[in-house]
Amino acid sequence: MQMSRSPTKIFRAVCSFVGTLGTDGSGVMSGTIGLDPSASATWAQFAVTYDQFRVIGGQIKLASKLPPSSTALNGVVRFAFDNDSATTPTSIADIAAYSEIQDIPAVWTNGAIRTVNFKRPVVKGVVQGQQLWYNETSPSATPGSVKFYGSGLSASTSYLTYICEYLVEFMGRSS
Repeated sequence: MQMSRSPTKIFRAVCSFVGTLGTDGSGVMSGTIGLDPSASATWAQFAVTYDQFRVIGGQIKLASKLPPSSTALNGVVRFAFDNDSATTPTSIADIAAYSEIQDIPAVWTNGAIRTVNFKRPVVKGVVQGQQLWYNETSPSATPGSVKFYGSGLSASTSYLTYICEYLVEFMGRSS
């Protein structure tokens, strides 16, 4: 018996970009890192080749921007993966109920890289190729984000630099 092949080929790639996280004038670090992979330098080449994509997971690698001798206030920044919303948290309670949570200190001095991992849930019983895909022409429509919140930090201070790496699946042109 011969197995039939699926006409849909899925290509996986890592799309990455860099950024900085800091506090506002009251010492609060709050925001989201959306799942829009178009900020990656490689996005344009994938968008030409493929017409649909989905972010299936990724990681955010964080490094402290402050030197060991810094007098900036330290505290915990909580990161949480939200599969379908990019609403900015206004308190630590806003992200306390998520299942994928990681706490990172705002300042550390040993030079280590801290990593926040996230992945979309797989819908059980649904063929992988039939799960949600998004058009490459509107990558900002991709739902979900990694949310973060920390308070009691020094005001108006850049604390962390990061590299966000998305694992993205692409499907070829349908026309």
